[in-house]
Amino acid sequence: MGFCVNGVILLLTVAAVTDAEKLPSNFGRCSKSDPEMPECLRANIEDAIQKLKDGLTELGLKRLDPMDIPELTIDEGKGPVNVVQHFKDVELHGLTGSKVVSVNIDFDKNEMYARFITPELRLQGQYSMEGQILLLPVVGSGPSNVTLINTEINHTVVAEPLEKEGQSFWSFKNYTVTLRPERVIFKFDNLFDGDSKLGDEMNKVLNDNWDEVFTDVREGYEKSFGLIFQDRANSIFTQVALSDIFLE
Repeated sequence: MGFCVNGVILLLTVAAVTDAEKLPSNFGRCSKSDPEMPECLRANIEDAIQKLKDGLTELGLKRLDPMDIPELTIDEGKGPVNVVQHFKDVELHGLTGSKVVSVNIDFDKNEMYARFITPELRLQGQYSMEGQILLLPVVGSGPSNVTLINTEINHTVVAEPLEKEGQSFWSFKNYTVTLRPERVIFKFDNLFDGDSKLGDEMNKVLNDNWDEVFTDVREGYEKSFGLIFQDRANSIFTQVALSDIFLE
């Protein structure tokens, strides 16, 4: 299914709710009555991320790391980045290196909050762009690498309850992500029709001013990541009943 919001384009494959599937027995479960449930959730989510690295055939889930993203578009910012970034055939590397710092859940509101620290989050793929960055003209297409270092990723998730054959599921209708990297490293090959001198200079300008550049387009990256994570979360929660994830 195609999806486009404010210039963020992704191909989503959210699973339909049919007969309930079961999580594999080696996935941890947490009890709602456990006073240490937040810590249980934190540990289990961190463990599940590792188990999902190569995907999960039982639920039809593709690999998590690297995660394949067919296409995405980051709109221009409101400041120094006056260029639309188009990406295709992207691989997102590094999610399984994440440390889950904290998780909280509110069953009454069907909301969940989580904070991750990811040492290196790398987007590799083919790019194309034409416009201006920091008042400098930029044009090019080819291989790209955008790497976020030591990124704090905050997840705020709002679910919509679903009922199927007497069982309850969640469908995430809103998945908000904030990204706070310590540094971002840009590498765009084949800028200016392959002029290596101009290309090296532009990449240096981008990296010398990474904070100003990334901050201006951060909202686009956050919306992209939110849609990506929403798709993956729905692939599980619309197939697996809540009673198989959260014990009473």
